[in-house]
Amino acid sequence: MVERKTYFLTHIILWILIPLILFPVVWVVSTSIRRDEAAFSTKIFSSRISLQNYKDLLAPEKNMPALVQELQNLIMLTPPYDSWDRGRVEREIEKDISNLKSYIDETKSRYDKAEKGYRDLNNYLALKTNEIKNNIYLQLEALKKYLEENLPKKGEESNLSIKLSELKILKERINNLNYKISQNREEYNKVLVKIDALQREILEINNKINALNNEITFLNNKLDQYSLVSYKKASSLDRVFSSLIDRLSKYSDFDLLLQNIRSLSRKIKYFTSDSKYLYFQASFLKVSENLNNLIDQLDAKVSELNAYNRKVAILNQENEFLEMQKELLQNQEENIKEEVRPLTKVDQLKEFISSLDAKLDKLQTVDGLDALINEVSVWEGEFRDFVTSYIIEYGRDNLSSRIENTADKFKWFNDYKTLKDRFENLSSYLTKNLQKANELTSIIESRWRSFFEKSLQGDKTYLPELDSLYNLIKTDFVNFVSANMNIVSKKAGDLMDNVPFKETKRWLNVIDSELFRIDQIWKQKTKHYFLKWVRNSIVVSGIAAIITTLICSLAAYPFSRMRFWGRRYGILTLLLIQMFPSTVYMIAIYSLLNILGRFIPFLGLDTLSGLTFVYLGNIAYNMYLIKGYYDTIPDSLEESAMIDGATRFQTFYKIVLPLARPILTVVVILTFMSIFNEFIFARIILQDAQKYTYAIGLWTFSSGPYQTEWGLFTAAALLGMLPMTILFLSLQKYIVSGLTKGAVKG
Repeated sequence: MVERKTYFLTHIILWILIPLILFPVVWVVSTSIRRDEAAFSTKIFSSRISLQNYKDLLAPEKNMPALVQELQNLIMLTPPYDSWDRGRVEREIEKDISNLKSYIDETKSRYDKAEKGYRDLNNYLALKTNEIKNNIYLQLEALKKYLEENLPKKGEESNLSIKLSELKILKERINNLNYKISQNREEYNKVLVKIDALQREILEINNKINALNNEITFLNNKLDQYSLVSYKKASSLDRVFSSLIDRLSKYSDFDLLLQNIRSLSRKIKYFTSDSKYLYFQASFLKVSENLNNLIDQLDAKVSELNAYNRKVAILNQENEFLEMQKELLQNQEENIKEEVRPLTKVDQLKEFISSLDAKLDKLQTVDGLDALINEVSVWEGEFRDFVTSYIIEYGRDNLSSRIENTADKFKWFNDYKTLKDRFENLSSYLTKNLQKANELTSIIESRWRSFFEKSLQGDKTYLPELDSLYNLIKTDFVNFVSANMNIVSKKAGDLMDNVPFKETKRWLNVIDSELFRIDQIWKQKTKHYFLKWVRNSIVVSGIAAIITTLICSLAAYPFSRMRFWGRRYGILTLLLIQMFPSTVYMIAIYSLLNILGRFIPFLGLDTLSGLTFVYLGNIAYNMYLIKGYYDTIPDSLEESAMIDGATRFQTFYKIVLPLARPILTVVVILTFMSIFNEFIFARIILQDAQKYTYAIGLWTFSSGPYQTEWGLFTAAALLGMLPMTILFLSLQKYIVSGLTKGAVKG
């Protein structure tokens, strides 16, 4: 008997890995069929499901804005309608107008269904008012009981009062310190302003004193013109000179002036005439008087500046001392808060419990569904505000989680209140828009022929009612109807999951689905060329795959069957060259296509044939793969055929190629798949949006006007997989044999 082993660890690892591996696929599929935005939802699956994304990609609907734009172009005979015959244009105009009228009728019909669902929902909930009130009462009672049973131990009441009084005193002291610090800072700033003003005044006085240096210099130069005697003559200016020199020496900004005064004091003692001495004495005394006045002013300002600087130093010391005191008090405050925290936590919870008592009493007096909805929708916000402040103060615990869960149960009241308010606005605006759109359509139907006749005669003018209808769709509908409708639709989707009555789901679904369809009728959609992009990729990938396989099958045959110089290393050299990443030579290829396009236009830039030509370069790997498969085919088959008279080429395409069908199929599949998903070269070479390949088109769905439409993006990704999937499934029987037989020789 063989013992069967159970690999528990392997099974556990597989059960962990499988959801992780499949999650992206599940997300893509679910996102492609949901109406809400998956990027902003915490749920993988949604109750709001639609195939609209696939319809928009495979069969885009010509809705209201598209019809209005087409009608304007048809009436004005803009290209390509100018090449149509008159009967065809008229039939198309009548068809578009008929579609406009049917869309307006459909909008009204669907709105009537949504309004009926809204009324039925209101009536049902009104009948359930007492039951709703009892449920709320039970939830509040359960929350109150849970909080009372799980209140933390409070500790000594006297300890709490003492700590709170200490906290109060500390806060007062800290506030006083803050006031003193602010006062000191104000005074400090005022002193700095005065110091700045004094420094400017001192600078002005210094400039005036230095300006007198010119007069001293003039006297020095004048003395140099006279001859001096060799004996010393007593001077009455000695005391004046000494006084000036002493007073100016205290400052470091007057070195040049001091040198001139000292020079003058030495020269003025030696004269040949008393009259000259008296002249210079009078001149110098006048200068010295001005200097003394300025020095007096300077001394006063410097003394005042020094006083303010001392005051600044004192204020800095006081501020540092006050800041130290404040820091100590704040540390004491934090310590006491930590001691008080569990005590105040109980008080806050008791206060919240008392608010629950008030709500229970209030609930008894509430009468009617509307009053109940208005009251409870406010409670949800109060609960969440309390939980937020509680978590910030004390952290998350079971008590806060329980309060939060109760608030979640009340969320549907707020959603329902928003739905009601927005639906009333929607009803008013949509009725006006439909009435105006109906009037404009009737006028368009009666007047289009006269404008069309003018266009036939060459006088192309806009039909003003069409412009008015387009503006109605683009402005009034978007700003007033669509804004309210999207909120109503979203709230209806949320209520499907939150309302505790399953019966309401069908009415909410009616509201949501009908309004969604109305939005699709009136919504301006960005034009895309998804089917063209997929077709372009299939054409480019298919042609490149077939040509690559044909070239590789021909090139691999000589390396497998013939003997020539360079055979051994030739294919290895090609493989080595292909090891370099394609981005290395993308600029060279761009330049090559740019040059080729001047002489061979269909191989130039922004052409699918030029892109196909670029993709033909990937041959070395495929050639090596096919060569390995050729080596497994016996040479004797070809030798027998050649003995019977067949040529080498006949043995190749009649014997070797049919036997090599598996590997050729593998090369076709691999080449097709790699080219179908290639992005870099396609993005560089193609500029026209209609010539994009699938890879570039998919990229446009994740950027620009589609960057938030994840549903459209994922639907495009899934649809783009179909060509590769179909090709792979149809040829899969050749893949295993082709890969394994070409891998080794034998």
